[in-house]
Amino acid sequence: MNAGGSLRNLKSHNYQLLLDLLGGAYFEDIDGFYGGNQAESDLNNPNRQVVVGDAYGYNYKYTATVFDAFTQFKFSYDKIDFYLAQSFSNTNYQREGLYKNGIYETISFGKREKVPFENFGFKGGVLFKISGKQSLNFNGAHLSKAPTIRNTFPNARLNNSIVDGLQSEALNSLDATYVFRSPKLKARLTAYYSTIKEATKTSFFYAEGIFDNGAGYTNTNAFVSQTLTHLDRKNIGAEFSFEYQITSTLKGSLSAGYGQFTYDSNPTVSINNDAVATVENTNPSFDFGTALLKNYKQAGMPQQAYGLGVDYRDPKYWWVGININYLADSYIDISPIVRTAGFYTNPASGFPFPEATEERARELLKQEKFDPAVLLNLIGGKSWRIKGKNLGLFASVNNVLASNYKTGGYEQARNANFRQLNQDVSSGTPSFGNKYFYGYGRTYFVNLYFNF
Repeated sequence: MNAGGSLRNLKSHNYQLLLDLLGGAYFEDIDGFYGGNQAESDLNNPNRQVVVGDAYGYNYKYTATVFDAFTQFKFSYDKIDFYLAQSFSNTNYQREGLYKNGIYETISFGKREKVPFENFGFKGGVLFKISGKQSLNFNGAHLSKAPTIRNTFPNARLNNSIVDGLQSEALNSLDATYVFRSPKLKARLTAYYSTIKEATKTSFFYAEGIFDNGAGYTNTNAFVSQTLTHLDRKNIGAEFSFEYQITSTLKGSLSAGYGQFTYDSNPTVSINNDAVATVENTNPSFDFGTALLKNYKQAGMPQQAYGLGVDYRDPKYWWVGININYLADSYIDISPIVRTAGFYTNPASGFPFPEATEERARELLKQEKFDPAVLLNLIGGKSWRIKGKNLGLFASVNNVLASNYKTGGYEQARNANFRQLNQDVSSGTPSFGNKYFYGYGRTYFVNLYFNF
């Protein structure tokens, strides 16, 4: 039996700090986009003039206390091993506002009551020892996980409100692995299935044409925070690895991974717009309904990956290796707001755009798939024994071919309705097209070490 526990306590102070007045005598701590009390960052100190070294704009503290405990029971026999494990965690988040923000007079200053989460987890597995060379392993888990503190307080800089209907994530997973080991050959085959349910995700962006007449004001553009709730993900896939000792000095390896990583629900979308907050309306959050994300691909990783490598180790203590990797089926991160019903509504009239056809919408909302990437890497090294001491050299060159490839990206949500997005895309040179992240070109690394 193994058992353990941990207690973690976070205290975080977050604020803007004035570093340079650029020749000025002071800076007025007000927001020029607002008027009256709403322009004040801190109504407890109105019309405040700040100088170098002062905090301004926003000022708050986070406190997070997390207690974790687990137990694990493991049983070992000649032909079978198995284990059972349990976990428990208690999480408490709290925000303390040090400024009384003019937009949120009643919910920005002071300590909010703690936001608690209690979570449990169960895990188990069994290992069948088929022979000295072969084994079969099964694992399963069900657990819940508290949302992050960032996703708990969607607008922490200005107020202490929390996401409506916030709850812990639920994670479930199953996997099976076959392993073969011999003096010359090692192989592993794994299949897995996992789900994450009831996730929460918060993001910030500026959107045009996002609000209609139902929002209660005429300006349809705003810098907003977007919160997704009831967001589910599903990951299914298989992995294979193979290693063979061709000779005493030469070894080859092969690996492959294939998966389907998709969104598995149509989450609820809410938009928070500070511009319409008043003393009477302290929670200017608008329900945009559901975003049709189910079966779209998750971003951030290739869904196919293959690798082939060869290593040579010389008896005179030098070695060199080369491997080539093929990465495919990577997708851009999609914008939920343009996949809600509001995307088709003219914010000026409240009626659907007459030119919005299903065929054109399907083209505009098609998720971009990145081109495959091929990466060639070289590694090598040499070691020397000098008077009982070890001197070594290690070097690597990654992406030898200097391939230019996209590692990720996201759709911009600025054009939040059909007409604006269609006009921007149809121009041929979109002003607010997709944003991309790129991998490094050719990179070098050299390490010289001495052990004594």
